[in-house]
Amino acid sequence: MHLTASILVSLTTAASAVTVLAPPMISNASNDLPIVKLDYTTVQAVAGNASIGYYKFQNIRFAAVPTGTNRFAKPQPPPKETVINNGTNLATQGVACNTNEDCLYVDVWVPAKRSSKRLPVVVWTYGGGFTAGSKGENTPEGLFDLSKDFIFVAYNYRLGITGLANGPTYLHEGGTSNLAIWDVQHAFEWTKMYIPSFGGNANDITAVGFSAGASQIMFQMTRFAGHAPQLFSKAYIMSPGFVPGAGHHHAEAFWQNVSTAVGCPGGHLACVRAVNFTALNTAANSVARKYTYQFQPRVDGDIIADTYEAQFYQKRFNFAGPCVITHEQHEANSQAFAGVNTSADVATYLSIFFPAIADDVVQQILDLYPENEYPSPGLRFADMKQSFDLAAKNLALTNALGNNTYNGMVALGRATHGTDQSYYFYSNYTLLPKVSGAGPGGPGGPGGPGGPPSGGPPGDNTPIDSTIARTMQKYLLSFVLSGDPNKLWPADKLVWPQYGSVGSRTLQLVLNDTMYVAEDDLANARSLFWNKALWY
Repeated sequence: MHLTASILVSLTTAASAVTVLAPPMISNASNDLPIVKLDYTTVQAVAGNASIGYYKFQNIRFAAVPTGTNRFAKPQPPPKETVINNGTNLATQGVACNTNEDCLYVDVWVPAKRSSKRLPVVVWTYGGGFTAGSKGENTPEGLFDLSKDFIFVAYNYRLGITGLANGPTYLHEGGTSNLAIWDVQHAFEWTKMYIPSFGGNANDITAVGFSAGASQIMFQMTRFAGHAPQLFSKAYIMSPGFVPGAGHHHAEAFWQNVSTAVGCPGGHLACVRAVNFTALNTAANSVARKYTYQFQPRVDGDIIADTYEAQFYQKRFNFAGPCVITHEQHEANSQAFAGVNTSADVATYLSIFFPAIADDVVQQILDLYPENEYPSPGLRFADMKQSFDLAAKNLALTNALGNNTYNGMVALGRATHGTDQSYYFYSNYTLLPKVSGAGPGGPGGPGGPGGPPSGGPPGDNTPIDSTIARTMQKYLLSFVLSGDPNKLWPADKLVWPQYGSVGSRTLQLVLNDTMYVAEDDLANARSLFWNKALWY
């Protein structure tokens, strides 16, 4: 069930080659920021001091620049650097992979006071529908207010066409599919190798992610059909979002259309690699809007052997927990899906999202979502899409882990996709100015199918209740520090029960202004149907 095997790690240097140099990690002088020497670079903190209690190391390369022959290729080890990286001399604070091709950087936040023991590590993965987002959008200042006994890591991964190009010709020409997934694997491998030099415990990593970032964690659990090593020991997953997408035909048509648009008819990889990054992205986004193409990871028989929800259902994964997984009460805001105006349109749009879907499977879906339960066809399809895009995936992971998960439903404010992010990352100050970008809920991606999270409604803008925010942060940090959301600050929180801890009941914590325990609203036939991936 939980398969393990060795996998070639592209980061070939040893962690033992990493040392910490003077000045020490504790420093009160603003011009005396700490330096850490790795075996390929020397990095200096960009901000922080002993008074606030932590430092930020910014824009550390974790892979080679993905340009030239590295475009459309697996991430390669970073080059040796002879100049000290001060966090600003290689890239800006807000560097993002949808606007800059030289984007594969990681940030590391560390306590100022060195601990006598290796500290637990949070590795944060952002959302944005696989088309936007960056490592700097959510930062841990508020979490550090509660504890400084952990290290926080955030990284970028390739987006859009440079992260998700696919199709028979693309692969035949030597391209690598699902590079966004390869980048995430590489970032976790980098963390396991180099985090000891920052005081972190490489064997105590909690993967934390939202939306597309939450899906990235689930792709890592199931990569290579569960035959790859486990890269983290705990997972805190929030509103995983990903549209399963179409197959070879759709991917091939998209690649050929984009290639032609940029002057490379036939889709030859060498030609497309030479195209200006901005011009390539512009063409790809234009074609995606015109042909309702979904910039999403796709089954490739390699790093993605099948959709992750199907692999959880089939018990092909490598992760042993513990795990928290949550969703919003109204992920898609109960908004009618644009363009679906008649009953016939519902079936048509199912075929747009799933071109290989069989007629009998369409009928199963229509039966699961009866027409008389919805005031309009648009709302009927929106509910279907909320299931296959977002909500149904939670049950697959929960059942795969033997119901030994901590499940939650966020019911704060409008409780739409991304509402919880403003609570988990609440802070009344920031170490550096916040970067612009997707923010909670993700930006609008290409038109047509794909959102949320690939272009859906933003997160809730209701004012944040700081008391509730601190409670949610305590659940998160208690889990990071102990593997149990209940262990630390027990007097400040309602006990969060494990999903299957009381007989046949399916328990989840409802995170709102009162907090209470209820039955899982996702434990139903609809979720089970989508987790079988019968659409192809």
